Amino acid sequence: MNQSKIMTSIGFNFTSSDIYFVVVDGTTTAPNLISKNKISLPANHSIPETVDWFENELTAILNNFNPDRVSYRLTINNVTNNYVHCVYYAQAVLNLLCHRRQIDICHTSPASIRPNKFNQPNGTNLDQYVDNVLGTHPPYWNRNMRNSALVAMLQL
Repeated sequence: MNQSKIMTSIGFNFTSSDIYFVVVDGTTTAPNLISKNKISLPANHSIPETVDWFENELTAILNNFNPDRVSYRLTINNVTNNYVHCVYYAQAVLNLLCHRRQIDICHTSPASIRPNKFNQPNGTNLDQYVDNVLGTHPPYWNRNMRNSALVAMLQL
């Protein structure tokens, strides 16, 4: 019997205050939600302490789910010093960890997340699409979490 391995993908969305991630397996058009979480960034950490925290938290996520692929939502607007420290440094650490583990990693720009990538007609509300395909999973099932789900689903 020829059974292909089920692909597992993690999608991340980093904000100035939180890390959102969604773990899925299956296919782009028939994904299964494995897990999701929001982790708040520590308050009152120095930049080096925050980077160390990113390494520890992201390592734990990768260890826990052992993904085949990782993607993160890349945004390049309203960039402040705080945004760089909280978002881009986290993305850099994630890239380093995936490189060391030989996990495929990519970034996904918001403009490239289109309904046709999910075999949906133009004009499809992707927030509603995610809810219909994966369900709603409170708490924290908001736009940031849905964006994490979308970038994860694109890697299946």
